[in-house]
Amino acid sequence: MKIVDWNELPDLGVSHNEAIKKRTLINRGEIPQLMMYGTAVFKPGQQVDLHKHDTMFEVFHIQTGKAIFTISGEDYEVGPGNCITIEPGEIHGQKNPYLKDVTWTYFGIATD
Repeated sequence: MKIVDWNELPDLGVSHNEAIKKRTLINRGEIPQLMMYGTAVFKPGQQVDLHKHDTMFEVFHIQTGKAIFTISGEDYEVGPGNCITIEPGEIHGQKNPYLKDVTWTYFGIATD
């Protein structure tokens, strides 16, 4: 059993853009196949460039604000309550062109 207090976790830069901050609730290796589970705050104007994960599903659940997810060349506006699952190999990126922060929880599941 493990209890984590989100309020006591450090803000860390995400791997694709150090200016975007995350808090990791469950780290890689703690649960088989789970790459990480955490939260992130996307400030206005921030973005993650297009990239892909060949052996990982990535799931984002939007809590507040709005963002644009580009997946396989198409833009999708998402907001509170939306959940996006990105499959292995799908080219994707995110941006916040709006005036408010967007927050989400997200996790990755390895396929290898």
